[in-house]
Amino acid sequence: MPEHIRFIEVRRGKSWLGGYNYGPYPLHKFSIINKPDPVYPLWTPSCGLDEWRRECYRERRFSDTFAVEYVQQGVFIFQQNNLTMRVNPGEIFLPHLDMDNSIRCETAFAVKKTVIMEGPLLRQILEMLGLTRVDMISAGDHARLDGIIDRLYELNGENTQESRRESSILCYSLLVELAEMITVCRRPPELQRALEYIYNQLESTMSLQDLVRHSGASSATLHRQFRRFMNTSPVAYYLEQKLERAKTLLESHSYSVKEIAELLHYSSPQYFASEFKRKYGFPPKHFKCRRKQGN
Repeated sequence: MPEHIRFIEVRRGKSWLGGYNYGPYPLHKFSIINKPDPVYPLWTPSCGLDEWRRECYRERRFSDTFAVEYVQQGVFIFQQNNLTMRVNPGEIFLPHLDMDNSIRCETAFAVKKTVIMEGPLLRQILEMLGLTRVDMISAGDHARLDGIIDRLYELNGENTQESRRESSILCYSLLVELAEMITVCRRPPELQRALEYIYNQLESTMSLQDLVRHSGASSATLHRQFRRFMNTSPVAYYLEQKLERAKTLLESHSYSVKEIAELLHYSSPQYFASEFKRKYGFPPKHFKCRRKQGN
């Protein structure tokens, strides 16, 4: 592995965070509060701009972090709840507490605005607003979102009692804003059935006709729904999910590259390796070594 790519690993209680840095990237231009005032129900320990390179990768298991990730430039690939989402500029993804998720940069360079939230009432508020079942949102009022996040960044830099009070109010305002957006962004049931079918068929063969039949929608409708909600086509999503499954198998199990190619029905190990490298920038053997390097 190139020397400027470095594996990182952090454990906090049940939570595990691992991934790859590329030189100084991800470059976190955050304002940070280390000692919040416990009187407030919500607060943001860190927020600001987050710059990534294609070689960067983060994975959380049983995450102890909830964050609002608002993409500004480039494309991120976010995986959570057994779904892989391509997140474009103007869209938001939500890494949730107690979940397994991963983030990588699809483009050569990408930027997002990040707001990490904590607080004694965070879980209850997320549940009340219906955000615990939401992974990705298409932003509505960009100017309002930018205004809230930029003001949170300023307030963290001030770190006074008054600024912490305003910050707590703005955290709640941001969550309410997101909750209002999801009323027009929920996935149709046909699309949800298709996504679940794809996930269950990754180690089997699947045709587009099979997918259409199990979704209960027409082929044209299903294509429109994938384009609108997933930013890709059904076949492209299926192929991307197969590669994500392959990556998980390489990291978590003792399968060889050849065995994974056969398990996921690739025509040959060579074709699997070339597709894997095209997607992630590394051949499969580098991902297979990740856990050994991290221990």
